[in-house]
Amino acid sequence: MSWQFLAQAGVGRMFVAFHGTGGDERQMLRIVQAIDPDASYFSPRGKSLEGGVHARYFRRFGEGVLDIPDLLEKEEELAQWLPGAIAAQGLDLNGATAIGYSNGATISSALLLLHPALFSQVILLRPMVPFVPEQAPDLAGKRVLICASPEDTVTPFAGAQELETMLQSYGAEVTFATVPGGHTIGPVDISAAQAFLS
Repeated sequence: MSWQFLAQAGVGRMFVAFHGTGGDERQMLRIVQAIDPDASYFSPRGKSLEGGVHARYFRRFGEGVLDIPDLLEKEEELAQWLPGAIAAQGLDLNGATAIGYSNGATISSALLLLHPALFSQVILLRPMVPFVPEQAPDLAGKRVLICASPEDTVTPFAGAQELETMLQSYGAEVTFATVPGGHTIGPVDISAAQAFLS
């Protein structure tokens, strides 16, 4: 099954967006446009279905219990497909910012860990640790924003803190924003992203 996606050219910065469980290629458009109304946007729809209807980027066995082999397979497939697919739309992956929410933040983290050359900066909204890589990646020069909420019961705050520590240990420059709202993205997330990108 081929990747479905939404591509939209703008005059602002380029975002590659990854939706949360049950979302689609349009879910992140409102968030990206709130951050930068002039942004270029490219978003693939996850190909794994949970319960036959809810799109995800990879399978899971339960809340917070990831199917790591499937995650690694889908991450590799995305990493190989994205550059050509984005270029075919007349968009430039060079200097693009990855932005992911929940399941999309997990796949964004996986791409950062295993294919760090894809993105120079990554915004992770409600992330968790995807896995511990067998070989430590070199993330020097990579900028990462993590937005996490202590009230989040889906992707716990402690997991986001663990991810921060991991990415810093690999050399990434990590900004950690503690935000309200639980698992829901709100104005504080938008403001944190704008400050991070300025």
